[in-house]
Amino acid sequence: MVYCGKPSKACGECRLRRTKCDYKKPSCSQCMRAGRTCIGYRDPSDLMFRDESEGLSARRQRLKDTTSQKPAQLDPAMRKPHTSKAIVVLSQSRSPTPPLAIPVLTINPYFSVEEQATCFFFQNYVIGDDSLATGSFEILPDVYLTGGISSALTDSLTAMGLVGLAHFYKASSLLSSATFKYNSAMRTLSSQLRNMEEAKSDQTFIAIMLLGYYEVNTCNSPQSMETWTKHINGASALMQLRGKSSLRTPIGYHLFKQLRTQVIINSAHRQAAVPPFIAEWSSELNFETIEQAQGTALSLLVIRYTNLRASMSCWRDYSSPERIISTAYALECDFANWAKTCPLRYIYQTINLTERVDEVFSDHYHVYSNVWLATTWNHYRCARLLTNEIILHQLGHLYETDPTSPLLMSHPCYLESQMLDSKTTLMHLCEDICASVPYFLGVDFKNGQAAIRQLPKAMYANLLIWPLYSAGATWMVSDLMINWVAGRLQWIADVMGIRQAAAQAQFLGLRKHLLTWEADDDVRDSSDVSSPEVDLVIRSLSVDEVED
Repeated sequence: MVYCGKPSKACGECRLRRTKCDYKKPSCSQCMRAGRTCIGYRDPSDLMFRDESEGLSARRQRLKDTTSQKPAQLDPAMRKPHTSKAIVVLSQSRSPTPPLAIPVLTINPYFSVEEQATCFFFQNYVIGDDSLATGSFEILPDVYLTGGISSALTDSLTAMGLVGLAHFYKASSLLSSATFKYNSAMRTLSSQLRNMEEAKSDQTFIAIMLLGYYEVNTCNSPQSMETWTKHINGASALMQLRGKSSLRTPIGYHLFKQLRTQVIINSAHRQAAVPPFIAEWSSELNFETIEQAQGTALSLLVIRYTNLRASMSCWRDYSSPERIISTAYALECDFANWAKTCPLRYIYQTINLTERVDEVFSDHYHVYSNVWLATTWNHYRCARLLTNEIILHQLGHLYETDPTSPLLMSHPCYLESQMLDSKTTLMHLCEDICASVPYFLGVDFKNGQAAIRQLPKAMYANLLIWPLYSAGATWMVSDLMINWVAGRLQWIADVMGIRQAAAQAQFLGLRKHLLTWEADDDVRDSSDVSSPEVDLVIRSLSVDEVED
């Protein structure tokens, strides 16, 4: 597969006539005015890579006929990088990796490791051009087209690709190359952050976000989680340095949404408050479409949950149960209302199975219109799930310590009714998260058998990790669900090469919570975790220079 640059998003008729297309749906204005049939739009992500497997096979055969020497082993320290486009060959053979058979990537010895790593990244993390995208790097083709790509961005991108290749092929030697590229990117960023213009650039920000994803993909210890937090904090500092005006460009708006998602996830799992500017800037995105605004509304609700959790000294903080219950219940009502008011595009399909299969937890699974809507729904499920857990814990404690509390006596059967509602909601949310898994992992069902229709992109697995863990870590779910979730996480780690999933699978298997990685449950303020990026911004740039 050869990366071919960013293709035109115009409809077929406008491309044929070389007229300017306005991309309206279901038909563009040019076609409507001309009275012709608009054949619709193609997916740019499907066209960014050209399949050259046949040509490579022919070239390989010619080389085999002319020489009996075996191709040199891939050694990034000894190979001279090619100047051609990056390339990776996807073989048609299948590996019996449980629980599903998957296509196997094979390294092509005729292209450098760096080229293949770059191609691996674009294939797995540049998902496609979608206005609802919140966690992919689909803006990278636009950045590349501007020219003058910095070495920090190139090195961090290559490091991500090398980690993916290393885990796919179980080639630990590639991990040292990935570490080298990671350290090289860090050194370059340290220099760039001392310059105001370079510090505020899109490329610098993207490079730091990539380094954060690198930590997720190589996670094997509490230190990796802490380093991930440092990069997220560094990106937050740079976003404030860039100012709200950066949101007026398509790339700037996309980068803010990507940061917002990572900050919220990181803060929620560290029980830390979300930086105030995230909610403030989100409230001022008055240029968003209805679908985009719905996603932002959900982010603001999740921020409210995260800040509520951060206001509690620990999970068992029972200092003010009535206040916590009232706040959490108001938030629960807002979550329920959000789900009822979603635009039509958010609606997903539920497919019922006639026979139970291992790849589906229950007797049904979901099909979504795109991965971003599936991710949005899972974020909603995670936050609402955690909100109801707070309600249940606080209600139980309040009943034990103060059964005559005004809140419990507000109306007959309040305790029983609310406990039942929250438990029912919890189970439905966990089951819905499990029902989304086949869609993310590309599972298809034919003749009652499950199979991978195509190897899922690594980004899909990244987007699924935290929702899966949240479902498995819910205190009232069955051992059957916990084991099933742990199995999916382990599959993501083994097949997709995302090590953070392995750590979470291990903690679920031990019935331990990931937050026990923290030495002290009281240390949760994300501002306490410094980073090279934050230190350099504070040390090198005046506060007066930061935009409002």
